[in-house]
Amino acid sequence: MKIGSKIRRLRKLRGLTIESLAEGADLTKGFISQVERDMTVPNVVNLKQIVEVLGLDLATFFSGLEEGERNIYSRQERIEEEIAKNFRIDSLIPKLRHLEMDPFVLTLNGNGIYEYAFEADEGFGFVLRGHVRVSVDDEKKSLQKGGCFYVFFENEIRIENLTGRPAEVLFVKY
Repeated sequence: MKIGSKIRRLRKLRGLTIESLAEGADLTKGFISQVERDMTVPNVVNLKQIVEVLGLDLATFFSGLEEGERNIYSRQERIEEEIAKNFRIDSLIPKLRHLEMDPFVLTLNGNGIYEYAFEADEGFGFVLRGHVRVSVDDEKKSLQKGGCFYVFFENEIRIENLTGRPAEVLFVKY
């Protein structure tokens, strides 16, 4: 049973670095790194320390560990996440227990606008259809199909549809 990838996902979901997890669990960074890469298996005491820093108990940590996550999803499995006057967001991947990335399709209605403030996450976007203006803080650029952008944390993004027809942007936040 491999637990390293689960620990890594939980750590990242909680916004912890290897160093902060190690410090909280009173272990070394090297040890945590080896655990996450399944190069070593922690004893029960060390695992309990790690799991507690992640905000779980051992029973919760091990529940569902044997469940495999799927890799392939059809269009019919998309989940409508948000509908607003100017846009719609469809999640491409059903919510997994330990999702590191959040891929979705942003559909902007004609002349629609979408705004988002990146605080602790980052994002990547790829224009699938349409003509949009992307503004990240003071930087602005007009993009068409095939254009892309990357947004670092602590930035705000504004995407404006420049036409009366719908525009689509593949967006991945992580």
